Amino acid sequence: MANASLQSFLLQHHHSFLSNTVHDGSPTAALWLTTNASTSISFKLFTSSSSSVTTASTAAPTPVASVAATTSPPTPSLELLGQQLAEGDYRQADETTRALLIYLAGEPARRRGYVFFSEVQFISVEDLRAIDKLWMEHSNGKFGYSVQRRIWEKSMRDYTRLFIKLGWMKKLDSEVEQFNYRAFPDEFIWELNDDTPEGHLPLTNALRGTRLMENIFTHPAFDCPEEEAAEEENNDTGSNAGQNKDDSKVRMRPKIMTDFKPDYSF
Repeated sequence: MANASLQSFLLQHHHSFLSNTVHDGSPTAALWLTTNASTSISFKLFTSSSSSVTTASTAAPTPVASVAATTSPPTPSLELLGQQLAEGDYRQADETTRALLIYLAGEPARRRGYVFFSEVQFISVEDLRAIDKLWMEHSNGKFGYSVQRRIWEKSMRDYTRLFIKLGWMKKLDSEVEQFNYRAFPDEFIWELNDDTPEGHLPLTNALRGTRLMENIFTHPAFDCPEEEAAEEENNDTGSNAGQNKDDSKVRMRPKIMTDFKPDYSF
């Protein structure tokens, strides 16, 4: 392709050279092109009054494929998450946490780009605990799934109460007490300070409902036998007359949130 283009260019100038030759008896000249199998092109200039031959050779330019500069996000890892948390970059740490869950949930989740609630079981206890431990260590115990789980239990597993306590919903300026979802990402809090609600991070996408959060909270990684034993004991001693432990467990089960309309996109 390069040879053909250069040869066409030289031929055009060859014809122009011949047509512009002075016709007053001056010697005529001819331009001859030769090409070989390589990428070089040679041309020779002959004049009728001289036996001299001027020869020149040029190499055709080698096509260079333009490579677009591509920037891809770093591969999610516990090391990267720990580095971001240590630097106080909670915004990026939240993104890395979400990417880690997708990666650890298996190949279908990686191809899809998000985690089904039924795939949380494929995340190992060690990995989920490691993620939670990093969040706990770099927030003075204020962030992490285990923190959110504890608040969830204290909220009677009511997700509206949970989201208000986590600061995922904000109080509206109205006469009647009302709350609305925060807009992602600008209205969420990405700093650790005294005003940051406990358990505010990491975020969990509730666009497809709250089952994903529930399966994270009930994952074996967060099983606490001591807490469960203490809770059962409190339920036994604090129940009304004639009410047994099974009745208390029923009260602790998730209730149907008929007024809950999840619209998170994070």
